[in-house]
Amino acid sequence: MIKTIALITKNNKLRIIQTALISTIEAVFGFTPLIILYFLLCSMIDGTFTYNKLTLYSIILGIGTIFRGSFSYLNVTVSRRNGTLLIKDLRLRIGEHIRKLSMGFFDSHDVGELSMKVLDNINKMEMILTMLFPEIISAFAMSILVAGSLFFIEPRMAFATIITMPIALYIMTWAKNIMINRGRELYKSSFRLADSLLEFLNGIKYIKSFSNSQKKLNDLIETMDDFRKNSLKTEGTLSPVMVLAGIFIDIGIVSVVLMGSYLLIGGSISPKIFIIFIIISSRFFDILKSLSVNYIKVKYLGIAGKSVNEILELKETEGTDLPVFSNRDIRFKNVSFAYNGTNVLNKINLDIKENTMTAFVGPSGSGKTTLANLICRFYDPQSGTILMDGRDIRKIDPEHILRQTSSVFQKVFLFNYTIFNNIKIGHPGASENEVIDAAKKSNAHDFIMKLPDAYNTMVGENAVNLSGGEQQRISIARAILKNAPIVILDEATASLDPENELFIQHAISNLLKNKTIIVIAHRLKTIKNADKIVLLNRGKIEAEGSHEFLLNNSELYQSMWDKQNSATGWIIGN
Repeated sequence: MIKTIALITKNNKLRIIQTALISTIEAVFGFTPLIILYFLLCSMIDGTFTYNKLTLYSIILGIGTIFRGSFSYLNVTVSRRNGTLLIKDLRLRIGEHIRKLSMGFFDSHDVGELSMKVLDNINKMEMILTMLFPEIISAFAMSILVAGSLFFIEPRMAFATIITMPIALYIMTWAKNIMINRGRELYKSSFRLADSLLEFLNGIKYIKSFSNSQKKLNDLIETMDDFRKNSLKTEGTLSPVMVLAGIFIDIGIVSVVLMGSYLLIGGSISPKIFIIFIIISSRFFDILKSLSVNYIKVKYLGIAGKSVNEILELKETEGTDLPVFSNRDIRFKNVSFAYNGTNVLNKINLDIKENTMTAFVGPSGSGKTTLANLICRFYDPQSGTILMDGRDIRKIDPEHILRQTSSVFQKVFLFNYTIFNNIKIGHPGASENEVIDAAKKSNAHDFIMKLPDAYNTMVGENAVNLSGGEQQRISIARAILKNAPIVILDEATASLDPENELFIQHAISNLLKNKTIIVIAHRLKTIKNADKIVLLNRGKIEAEGSHEFLLNNSELYQSMWDKQNSATGWIIGN
């Protein structure tokens, strides 16, 4: 719990101290009824009980109850408020941290697992902070007060009270280890379930189209069953140990009775002390049981804290320089890159001049998109250097690099916002007129105005109410609004019909004015007028130059060109 709370309260420890202090004061006032009970029983057994004492005890008890109720309300209110604010800070910290991680992190983490770590696990940490932490502090403070009072009343019987505690603590340690080990398996199982459920829901259209829904549903049910088995196994393994710990706590009551009986028979204590001790010690054992249950809960939920901390400990993309560029010339010097140990680029040497158009072509898997990703610093190369205006981009703030680039991908992603806000993402400080002007330049304005709420129309999840061409035009409007000096086009028109392709070609023409253009192309006709065409094959540059130069000097390029030309007239036969 301490590590989890330290993680949550990194930027503001005063809030957790405030919660702990209020919980302790609540426990002090919660101890008042036991003090009154002690004096009340002493008076009744000794025969000295009077109306005046009844009045005094009632007043003290009433005042104590009022103060305890007030601090109990304050504890709930403050702990919820402080917990919510601290968790908000943690969410912002982890969001900012994830934003600065390289794309390699996202390649190695499933969406379901990541969403569980970022959302569900933080919710579990919030439960520790807002519920379990104040309860544990209050119960711990109360147990110390009660134990102290027991030693004050009769030390020998107090020792009998705690004689079984070492055994109970050993069993609780055993239970903790079980929870940590089984809890990890349970968490992994929940990650698999979340990922499987997301895959099923996101792919439902394709599952149905291939009449494969029953098989995929069976796979989902199997994952659910695995989670159920892990849950039952965890519960089945842990419950007997917790019961055993409870038994040894209860044995403490037996040892108190036996010790008290022995002292009572020997005349060492009076019946009054015996009765009072039994009554008050029973409260002590109730508190211990509550602490043991909450302790195991915290250990289980603490696994969530470790999971979140694993993300926060990941190394962010480095670089702090914020240079003013005199040009945007890009140079690759002996750049090599690998995904998960598999080489994708090998010793790439390439110059891209400012305000020119450079096209990357080659067979699938040759490294075209990887080159573009390295320019944006989505990844850093394992060896070699990429320079922009002669500066190593690894020393430049990643955000500063991204401000120099706009990307238009073949697969468009639109957020579940209004169309206006989706365009404005390109430049959050843009005015309404600037957003509309960008939409006009991307040939999106006319179709947007025909929508029910025009620019205020919600795109909807996965942009289901927009065609592929309309989504692409919004994406280009976003890039036009950003107005970055380097534009990367990743086969932006490859999957569009001729009408939409014409619209988008005009839109791209507006985007590309006075820019450094990098095009990832499969259709060679679209880039034959590029200033430079870079032919990639198996992670290496096989040739580079103009379209005519490559046709005359590269067998691979000529073969690709001939095959695409022969495919132009292809039709579906009967």
